[in-house]
Amino acid sequence: MPRSSGAAVPQPSQEKTEDPVTVLVTGFGPFLEKYPTNSSWSIASTLPAILPATPLHPTPIRIIVHHEPIRVAYHAVTDTIPAIIDSCAPKPDIVFHIGLAAGRTFYTLERGAHRTGYNSIPDVDGRLFSEAEVAARWPHLPPILKTAFKTDDVWRRWRAQLPDSNIDIRPSEDAGNFMCGFIYYNTLAHFYEQKDEERPVTFLHVPNLPTKKDVDQGREVACALIRAMVDSRREHGVTDGIAEKLVNRAAEIVANKDEGPKTDVNFVA
Repeated sequence: MPRSSGAAVPQPSQEKTEDPVTVLVTGFGPFLEKYPTNSSWSIASTLPAILPATPLHPTPIRIIVHHEPIRVAYHAVTDTIPAIIDSCAPKPDIVFHIGLAAGRTFYTLERGAHRTGYNSIPDVDGRLFSEAEVAARWPHLPPILKTAFKTDDVWRRWRAQLPDSNIDIRPSEDAGNFMCGFIYYNTLAHFYEQKDEERPVTFLHVPNLPTKKDVDQGREVACALIRAMVDSRREHGVTDGIAEKLVNRAAEIVANKDEGPKTDVNFVA
């Protein structure tokens, strides 16, 4: 038998890695003639499947992009979004919607959405979502639902992770009263009805991105936001605190007098 050289044999690391976090992502299809390609889908459809763990971001991230853009139609959203979430395997820890804000030149992290106000701008089928339909679908839900992410914390992390400090990103309180606000409220409501204090949902508004360079930047922005959400979730969770919930409920009571915004600043016909 050959003698041992005495050299140490490398052993695999015994350090346990964190379980991956699964993020379900959607983007929209076209809805305006002058924007035949929706920038939200240009970003979503090119996201990487994995964001690996790093020393600064110890949680690996699995990104699942819904296989086709969401049709810009109210009833398509109500018919498909709950099924997309519930059929996703593995079950998503975070749902991340991306939408086009044609009237903006910057990126916005939206905090919440209104229940009503979707009866003024027709969708691609020429249809609206009436107040009667709202009452039938969400008879007891608050007029405003907000993400349970700590958005101030997410925004700070997002800002810090962007490779270019000149990229214009902003927080926003209201996703508007067209399809972006509608899909956001639908998803927030889906989680609220299961366990009201846990709503691991976010929405990113993106500007029109006409070139490949623009889309590449948009993808970097989206990946940085996904990292920021996962890092914030790791530290703070995605459950409303009691104090925050009371403040939100008080705001909802006031908002109930006028539930929806009069115009959608994200929409340009």
